Amino acid sequence: MIQKENSYGTFDQEINAFFKDVHHFASLINTCLYQGQEIVKPENLMLVDPKIQAYTRDVLMLWNGRYGSYYLGIENQLIENYPMPYRILQYDCLVYKDQMDILEKEHRKKKDLRSSEEFLSGIKASDRLIPCITIVIYYGTRPWQTNFSMKDMFDVKDVEHLNEYKMNLLEVHSDTHRYKDKELDLVFSMTRDILNANFNTIRNKYKQGIPKQVALVIASMAKDEELYQQIKEEEKEVIVMCESLDRMREEARAEGMILGRRDGLIQGKTEGIQIGKEDGILMILTNLLKKGISDSYILEITGVSSELLIKAKQGLN
Repeated sequence: MIQKENSYGTFDQEINAFFKDVHHFASLINTCLYQGQEIVKPENLMLVDPKIQAYTRDVLMLWNGRYGSYYLGIENQLIENYPMPYRILQYDCLVYKDQMDILEKEHRKKKDLRSSEEFLSGIKASDRLIPCITIVIYYGTRPWQTNFSMKDMFDVKDVEHLNEYKMNLLEVHSDTHRYKDKELDLVFSMTRDILNANFNTIRNKYKQGIPKQVALVIASMAKDEELYQQIKEEEKEVIVMCESLDRMREEARAEGMILGRRDGLIQGKTEGIQIGKEDGILMILTNLLKKGISDSYILEITGVSSELLIKAKQGLN
């Protein structure tokens, strides 16, 4: 099984690789920014080095299309990050700083700055930068709750004259878009059902086989280590997700991990008795978390409150 401390890094790699496909990327941008119009063409996208100075973006593309040239970025968030508006502002500014540095270096080399304004600026009035647009994709099981823009990070009464710098935020758990790229649409819709613990829907709706690599992306977006490892170990290259989820559940039952809620008590095989005290429940939840079971799966099979699950997770730290 994937080690806990390395799992999010593995998930990031799977998700980033998926969005480096220009067809997936173009479909995402067209749907989220252009209301489904096919403005961004895959053939006009070019993957560029995501590392800018000391920072590395998740995915960065250069788009040369009908509106000119743009940098388009994706930042994947498996859990909520409170200073995310600042991080996106910082990432985008670094894209601009990198361009400014190149312009200034070229002018110094050419020695073509003439006026005092040009010498002061380091560039010419006619020089232009390539704009950067970033989308944050959030794979949490609950709504993004804190900061949506830089304004949200200030504690002042007058915000009217402040630049907002609002994030382009996509929350997969509540996303209702339909994507023209079939793989992207499948990935987001199935991930949404897993995040919302709609396992009956998955069982009834997704009976077709899907490529193994796509299934790994879904497990990564759902942060489900158990499902990810099970798919990873499959020898076949076509996966039926409803079967994988059922098989995972049967294996969990065999290990005594499925717990039933009866009259507010949780019964676990570990002791063979019903444990009604909170510390006993926390012990069981901790064991499930250590095995890499996802939050949504634990909540579905145990019936405990999300507050109690959070408390158990805090105990792991």
